Amino acid sequence: MLSSRMDNDATFVQHALAPRGKIGFRGRNLDLEERSRTLDHLFFDDDRRIPYLRRFSVLMVFAASIASLGLMNNSAAVVIGAMLIAPLMTPIMSFAAALVQTWTKRQFEALLIVSVGALLAIAMGWLNTRLIPRIGSDTPLPAEVLARTAPNLADLGVAILAGAAGAYVTVRSEASSALPGVGIAVALVPPLAAVGITLGAGRSDLAEGALLLFLTNFAAITLSAGLMFAVVGFVPPRERLRRRRFGIAVAALFVIGLVSPLARNSMENVDRSNSWVDAAQAVDLWDPTLDVEAIRIDPKTNPKLIEIVVSGPSFDQDPLVLADELAAREGEAIKLDLILVPTISVIVTP
Repeated sequence: MLSSRMDNDATFVQHALAPRGKIGFRGRNLDLEERSRTLDHLFFDDDRRIPYLRRFSVLMVFAASIASLGLMNNSAAVVIGAMLIAPLMTPIMSFAAALVQTWTKRQFEALLIVSVGALLAIAMGWLNTRLIPRIGSDTPLPAEVLARTAPNLADLGVAILAGAAGAYVTVRSEASSALPGVGIAVALVPPLAAVGITLGAGRSDLAEGALLLFLTNFAAITLSAGLMFAVVGFVPPRERLRRRRFGIAVAALFVIGLVSPLARNSMENVDRSNSWVDAAQAVDLWDPTLDVEAIRIDPKTNPKLIEIVVSGPSFDQDPLVLADELAAREGEAIKLDLILVPTISVIVTP
């Protein structure tokens, strides 16, 4: 049964998953049953292929729809639910395993499934933006959407760790209870839904950032999961070891290539944090009777958008004075949206 799954490689039983590595930190090699179960989980051949592709497509539509609606409603809980439903982790793990085993055909098939799933997620995000016109080019984007448009080095670290954990869970059935946590830790579908939403809103600049987050997750998971599979004993025939090293090297170079834009975003996050502090201080100096409830800064608009939500009975000061102070602190032109949440205090004595 196993040899028919390995691209007609007659040496599969002897070499394909030779138990040379150890996993679980208990000094025990993968046995034949564990290796067979891992393959059944990662690859769907013959009469299992069509049912799997159908399930994958349906779950992708559901997950992307839930994710896009959660992002549009600014609901983190709904977005987490979409992460649990999303089926993208399996084909990415399949791609990593095929990369380590140098199965070219399976690499292409897994990459094709991931690509189709990504396009489905983007399409559902864009479609929901069209069907529910609450987000447009002239409306501010929810914070949950913006959070997926500026990935940084921390996101790369999370993806690397999640990929290694996902490969570990895939191999060890007794650790399968941790799989939902892996799905939540590394967001795959929400960034794709954010790509569709931002494209629907006419913000291609933000769509590029969300796509960068997905590519970061995909590349980092592929690299770390591939290395973990190699450690646990996924070993190709000796004559194909050079091809495996080449594949892992390409994945590593792709991850390294992502470091520069991620580092730039990390620096921008630091600048944004400083801008939040400056904005809060400026409001306090402008009108000490107001409380700052929320600050949102979108540096990719022209001019830079600063939205400040304050609470209090009212404000009598000129907002232009506050805007001038913020522009001076930022050192550039800004657009200030000042939102007052009225607060009325009533004291009643019997």
